[in-house]
Amino acid sequence: MPPGPPRHTSIDDPVADDYWSFEDDHGRAHVSRVTLGRPVPIPQDANGDWYCPVLIGHAVPLAESLVGVGPVDALLNAARFVREHFHELRKVSPRAVPPGSTASTSSQRPGLV
Repeated sequence: MPPGPPRHTSIDDPVADDYWSFEDDHGRAHVSRVTLGRPVPIPQDANGDWYCPVLIGHAVPLAESLVGVGPVDALLNAARFVREHFHELRKVSPRAVPPGSTASTSSQRPGLV
């Protein structure tokens, strides 16, 4: 069996990182960090496949590795994974205020005022 993509407990090279708020089935509000890592080749993969790590703070205790036939395919598969997961939640809103912070994340991003 091929080794497959490695498992991660964190993502050190994100291409997208945000906090999203949502409601659970009981109407309680939560904030979760959503991070997509940079696609990288799967080590020692004979097919030359790539993977893109994804970490969803409240749902995936370890980063999930989404595989693709190249870097763009892996990134698209990772984005689809996040999209499908959050379609299952209620009142999802990006750019939420991270827990313990009083500032909006949009004011911390380059190019945004």
